[in-house]
Amino acid sequence: MEQVVQHSQYPTPVELVRSFRQLRVLVIGDVMLDTYLEGTATRLCSEGPVPVVRKTAEQRIPGGAANTAANLRALEAEVALLSVIGHDLAGSLLCESLQARSIDDRWLVEDEEASTLHKLRILADGQYVVRFDEGGLQGEQSSPYTERTQQRLLAHLERLYDWCDLVLVSDYCYGTASDALIVLLEKLHDAQPKTWLIDSKALQRFRAVSATVVTPNYLEAQLLVSRLNTGRSSCEGFREGVDMAQVADVAHLLLSSLTSEYVALTLGEHGVFLLNRAGSAVHIPAHPVYHANDVGAGDSFSATLALALAAGAEMEEAARIAIDAAAIAVTKPRTAVVQHQELLQSVSLRAYARDARTQRSSEEYAARTHLVVLLDSERRAGRSVVFTNGVFDILHA
Repeated sequence: MEQVVQHSQYPTPVELVRSFRQLRVLVIGDVMLDTYLEGTATRLCSEGPVPVVRKTAEQRIPGGAANTAANLRALEAEVALLSVIGHDLAGSLLCESLQARSIDDRWLVEDEEASTLHKLRILADGQYVVRFDEGGLQGEQSSPYTERTQQRLLAHLERLYDWCDLVLVSDYCYGTASDALIVLLEKLHDAQPKTWLIDSKALQRFRAVSATVVTPNYLEAQLLVSRLNTGRSSCEGFREGVDMAQVADVAHLLLSSLTSEYVALTLGEHGVFLLNRAGSAVHIPAHPVYHANDVGAGDSFSATLALALAAGAEMEEAARIAIDAAAIAVTKPRTAVVQHQELLQSVSLRAYARDARTQRSSEEYAARTHLVVLLDSERRAGRSVVFTNGVFDILHA
């Protein structure tokens, strides 16, 4: 008898990740340059009680919305980055950094009256000494840029919207996502709906926007809910830590004040809480990671979530893939990105573990899954894995 193979309505996680390279993404938001100066502290300065640091390394990395674009490109999607830079050295260095990562910088609008956002971090023996910030002031004003710059942004947006498969807004409240740009984006979306993810420090500015999903972290959500209810941003009245009953309340209050289809409330090491307009909610735990570095992990999560949704994933599966990406990102130093092959390996391991659960006893499944996860973690940390075959082989290794 011929065996009938039933296929799932949705593609598998591995198929989803493989299809990322077919997607075209428009990223809109505030770009910045992250510079790391590293060195060794040798002595105290004779001019004051500060260390003298001998420079050993310098690293320049795209930050802000540019890091989101870098994550998307590392996942092999095609990316257009719409933002503003100044006519200055930091802007030139940022463009060089983007080009080195095969990210097209021609949609960056140069404003001669603006300064490129630049965060310079100085580390001595691996410890932060100081961070210098240059560039615009954070706020919720419509836009600090010239009228000419704003018009060029709007013209670029109209041209790029037809080209892209999905839109990702990475808004740090420095002015790229102006009121006029938000209105135009909503108009374009109404005429031609696409997957649309919003990651904003000021979600209240997007209250009337019918996005697919918004991705605030828990603190941002608490502050916004407080502001909407009391008129001021405060965490007073919220219990400390992550209480899932309170998380659910915050998510419901937040979604009721927005027009988006979903809220994906990120909870750091506790994972993500999903809620949709039908009231369906699910908490997806994060993978345990030791010595995690969460700088840029939110960008990795948002980028992967958007790609998975545009590739055809259900929201819960898209969030699981995004958590896989964030778990990889937090194992890396500095502002890091997740490579396509790394994510493909991670979702493959998760698929293997899922299949093993249905085919083997729970005890064998638990042991094998633990071993697979442990080996993967050790490899990411740069350690070697040696296989031995006999009682004394470990000594020979």
